[in-house]
Amino acid sequence: MAVSAQQTVNAPVDKVVATFLDESFNRHVAERAGATLASQTVDGDPSGPFTVTTVRKMGSEKLPDIAKKVIKDGLTITQVDSWDAPEADGSRSIRTEITVGGLPASGQGSQRLTASGDKTDVAVEMTLTTKIPILGAKISAAAEPYVGKALSLQAREANAWIASH
Repeated sequence: MAVSAQQTVNAPVDKVVATFLDESFNRHVAERAGATLASQTVDGDPSGPFTVTTVRKMGSEKLPDIAKKVIKDGLTITQVDSWDAPEADGSRSIRTEITVGGLPASGQGSQRLTASGDKTDVAVEMTLTTKIPILGAKISAAAEPYVGKALSLQAREANAWIASH
């Protein structure tokens, strides 16, 4: 299933990048989504290409009803974001891979932070795959709106975070 989300953050790209890398911010966003941030690591220098690995844990009570039939004890979601070096205007492209511990489920996609004066347009495209016999397509379809909301949540929360920090 495909997911697309777009938001505008009222800050320049460098401030948005710093916010997206802030472990306290990511803990806050995870909690707002009903999850916990288990770990976050940054490999490389954010002034060039680098990679961020984020691990979140979520209880089964936050999952779509159809997924609860398969997932009893919650899940561990690992997200690996491979950031390209900034372009001349500061814009950034990110390749994202998501795996779900204990399930044959994954996501691949891209994120784009586009400089727009003193604002940043954040666009996300993601494809979800669930390889569970009979229920896989239904679980992916049910998860799609949740993933879209989670992707939009990060940008919305970034606006509030930047304004208050």
